Amino acid sequence: MVRQVVGDRDVEQVDSSDENKIIEGEKEEKAYQEIKDTFDIEAVKILWKPDKMKFTYMTIDDENQVAELYYKYKKKIMVYFINLSYSDNSWGVDIEDEVLEEYEKQVNGCSIDIKEYKIKDNNVNKYTAKFRYKKVEYFLVATMEKEEFEKILNNLFFS
Repeated sequence: MVRQVVGDRDVEQVDSSDENKIIEGEKEEKAYQEIKDTFDIEAVKILWKPDKMKFTYMTIDDENQVAELYYKYKKKIMVYFINLSYSDNSWGVDIEDEVLEEYEKQVNGCSIDIKEYKIKDNNVNKYTAKFRYKKVEYFLVATMEKEEFEKILNNLFFS
């Protein structure tokens, strides 16, 4: 079992395999290359990040066909999930904060579903974005200013 902080919440995760690959440090391009080598896809890439946002690590779960990229920004964690599982099972991240707004945005012809959440005792809100591109599901969750989150989405690289 792995215990980690996602946004402002502690999450417990049971790994299905002890053979998950982990890439740490300042090696974001290596992480995307590992996704390509492992899953034979060109993942949608995060190109723009706010100043001082740093890639920290990535995990790849071959068995469940999921990659998770972690970034640190202003003492908060941003997580980018890439899910290749072609099963009928839905997946997602449980966020118990109050939903303030839900809307859809088009970026490079791709429809992105966005939710804004109010976090108790915090003046910065949490945002999630979910989209599907070339039969792959993507999910991004971050606590930051709306303008920064929108700029990350507007600058995604679709191959």
